[in-house]
Amino acid sequence: MATSVANAPLIQGNALTPDVIVDPNSFYANTRRLRYPMASKTKITGIGSSDSVSLRQSGIVSGLEVRLSGTVVLNGTYAATTMTYEWPYNFVKAFTLSANGQSTLINARGLVIRAAEFVGDDDLNDRGVSQKFGASTTFTQGTLALSSDDWGTNAGGVLAPGSATTVAAGQSFTVDITYFIPVAADQVSLIGSVYAQSSATNLTLGLQYSTSTDLITLGSGVTADFSGMYFDVTGIVYSIPNVNGKYVIPDLTQFHSLTEALAPTPAAGTNEPQLPGVGAGRKLLRTWFNTYSGTYPGVPLAMTDANYNTVGWAYGGNTVPESYSAGGKLRALNERQCGVDLGKLWGIGM
Repeated sequence: MATSVANAPLIQGNALTPDVIVDPNSFYANTRRLRYPMASKTKITGIGSSDSVSLRQSGIVSGLEVRLSGTVVLNGTYAATTMTYEWPYNFVKAFTLSANGQSTLINARGLVIRAAEFVGDDDLNDRGVSQKFGASTTFTQGTLALSSDDWGTNAGGVLAPGSATTVAAGQSFTVDITYFIPVAADQVSLIGSVYAQSSATNLTLGLQYSTSTDLITLGSGVTADFSGMYFDVTGIVYSIPNVNGKYVIPDLTQFHSLTEALAPTPAAGTNEPQLPGVGAGRKLLRTWFNTYSGTYPGVPLAMTDANYNTVGWAYGGNTVPESYSAGGKLRALNERQCGVDLGKLWGIGM
């Protein structure tokens, strides 16, 4: 059913022009998916700093692909240097996305963005992709890595989370990681996509980078140079087709949000951290948590029976929709749901 502009609400804060109507059936039958650069390859402002990109005002934006690539140079001579578990995904400490006054649509670390991609795409998995993770051990499951990823390699070594390496003077490591930013909650129905075909649209992507000390523990006499890193942004955009003299769009009355917050150190027993972004008129799709041992950034706490007893979520004081008697049970459920072991190495529960 089509909705005329006279009867339609504001679409995500924008008033539609008279030649635009809400008609999902006609839209899906006639739209075209496009991919084009939103930001060309640009050197990052600097480690510990941030970059901001104003995205093109065109079509219906359902997702963004952000590629980080370049080189990390370690200067020094044969001193032990260890990457922290913030490496490599949390090189971007926070992706932020704002649209039309909604400032917290996306506010999450790179690790959460990568995990969300696996959760939302049934065809994606990390099985058979070899990556080193802690104590120089190679894993083929649970790393959330893609074969196209490069966590930092050269002819003689690799930068891996929790793994120490010895370096020669001026040793350069190549890095290449692509993140998918889920503007829409679902890439088929496009619910939560952003209507960008308006001069009033203000769509901004921010990248906040971790500091050097967050990412790497340097050995004696070793320095790290991240100035050779670049980013670029590709938009996944659907055209707004003209059908019988009217431009048609899907139902875009809702935004999609993915936000996270740092919770206090958990105590023994039940912990109930506050969920950011949850309130009246909103629908909760998923909850995530990711615990670290030691001072953050520390070591991800594996989702095992030894580390967790009862795991669940509750609201309204005594309503408990889901509860699991041990961490290993939630880990197994999440792997079946997502096709990837979220809890093995990165300690993510969903």
